[in-house]
Amino acid sequence: MELFVSFSEIMHFYRKNWMRFILVVLAFGVVGGLLPLKFGHHVYQSSTTFTVTCGVPNGADSDYHLQYTNILYSRVQSAVPLASGDDLLAQTAEKVGVDKSEIAKITAEMENSSPVVKLTVSTTNAAKAAQISDTAAELLMEELVQHFPDPVLTAGISDHAEQVKPQSIKSSMVKAGFLSAVLGFIVFVCFGILAVLSDKTIRNSRFAEEMLKVRLLAEIPQELRDRGNSLRSLRSAALNSCGENRSFLVANVCEHNGGDQVAAGFSAALSMTGKSVLLVDCDLRSPKLASQLKIKPEKTLNEVLKGDCSLQQAVVPVQKTTGLSLVSGSPVSGVNPSDLFSTEGFLKFAEEAAASYDYVVFYAPSEIRFSDAESLAPYARSVILTAKYGSTPFNDLKESCSRISAAGGDVIGFVTTNA
Repeated sequence: MELFVSFSEIMHFYRKNWMRFILVVLAFGVVGGLLPLKFGHHVYQSSTTFTVTCGVPNGADSDYHLQYTNILYSRVQSAVPLASGDDLLAQTAEKVGVDKSEIAKITAEMENSSPVVKLTVSTTNAAKAAQISDTAAELLMEELVQHFPDPVLTAGISDHAEQVKPQSIKSSMVKAGFLSAVLGFIVFVCFGILAVLSDKTIRNSRFAEEMLKVRLLAEIPQELRDRGNSLRSLRSAALNSCGENRSFLVANVCEHNGGDQVAAGFSAALSMTGKSVLLVDCDLRSPKLASQLKIKPEKTLNEVLKGDCSLQQAVVPVQKTTGLSLVSGSPVSGVNPSDLFSTEGFLKFAEEAAASYDYVVFYAPSEIRFSDAESLAPYARSVILTAKYGSTPFNDLKESCSRISAAGGDVIGFVTTNA
């Protein structure tokens, strides 16, 4: 498992998944934009201000005059709990002629500890919001006057509610869609960071090279136009690492790591130096190199090992690549291919191929799933493992290196594909 995450790896995740990123943002935006059609109920607020006064009885003594302010304050303050009661809401709805459910709530507050009350109505009925607010204020004033008969209170509206402008459903949908798209963006960004942090696959080829102490021979890009130079780099690094050995084994670490394409490209790069190269497809479960190179062989490796034909009878030149030839494999049944590679017949085949060609490149399927690569390693000795960026687990590459070495192969390095 890799121990660190760089910013470039996170950006690589977003570049690789840019289509999903767009789809997630669009999905959030569309769903969020449609929600107002189903659940969208605008709540409008309208406010009315009224002032409360109380008279001082004629002939009142001086103590009463001193208590006037406190008496008035307590009367006005009582309007706050009265406003939020269910009785006022129900009476207001009945008087205005609207359904009670259209009024979300009614609240009131004193203005700066003065005998001024601001009543606010929250309602879904924009057309009657101002009327509801004024009516609620009138009813509240009547209740205050009746509730406190002595001293006599006087209340009057100082500021009537203003007419509310209804909001269009279209603008609500646009606003909800935009906010939902932003939410989708944030969700995908967070998902990307978590995905990279929890990823145990090879995301940094150089880090894997440093941790395993195994040379990174090349990074093979996904784009065909950029593979040529990468395969030439692989050729140079492999020849520098193999010493006097002229036989190579290219093996996938896991399935679908692109080892067949690497083996074919590496063999072609070797043949470009003017040398004769034999590529041997040792995948006897699902051989692909013949179809990949557009070849229809009459004889295969299986028949050579059975003694039904010679090596040269199974060899097919690759027409578009001078100096490159292929011995194709074919599916076998009733026997494990790994056992075939451990026979005397395969040893003779490998020795004859090495004597007849400047370079021999064997290709083997997944080392983690099958033991074929371990059986082939002693013949090829110089082993190149193929791992796929963001797909092959780091520990699988580590395990493959150990098993190939234990089988007698020399892992000269690894290649990452689709970098």
